Amino acid sequence: MQANEEAGIGEDFIRRQGPAYLAHLLRRLSDELVRGADDWYPEVGVTAPPRTTSTLLALDDHGPMGVTEISTLLRQSHPLVINWIRQLQRQGFVKTRIDKRDRRRTVVALTTKGVTEIRCLRNALLRMGESSQALMDEAGPELFDALWRMEQACRRKSFADRLRDPSHAPTD
Repeated sequence: MQANEEAGIGEDFIRRQGPAYLAHLLRRLSDELVRGADDWYPEVGVTAPPRTTSTLLALDDHGPMGVTEISTLLRQSHPLVINWIRQLQRQGFVKTRIDKRDRRRTVVALTTKGVTEIRCLRNALLRMGESSQALMDEAGPELFDALWRMEQACRRKSFADRLRDPSHAPTD
């Protein structure tokens, strides 16, 4: 057991808790992937924080957008997207303006510096996609598709509704 623990394959507290801690495991994986990208991005010329890059890509693909539109497109919370936009603004990758027709709406657009960052980012994402696929292949075939099926299933029936479903209640 000692050799297994030193090799990193010993019993893990969260794993011992079982599937109830799926979110914890996914967060660990997410944090590892983001840390890796954060360490590697500067080597390939990307300076945007990893968690903000989907916002840059959305603006590149769709042009200037409102915060709510970005939030909806990325399926992320409005406050989280606002945080990302602030980070990107501080680095000079995006600019914001108030919509003249609807003063409650903030429109976000790429700057020239943001367009340059996108070029580096798109090149980096090719390598990231290859490495991510190889990692998933180590875990098992079709993992990426299985994760997407889980996400779609949660859109059909929320996890909260699944928790409330009496057909999944533990028996005594």
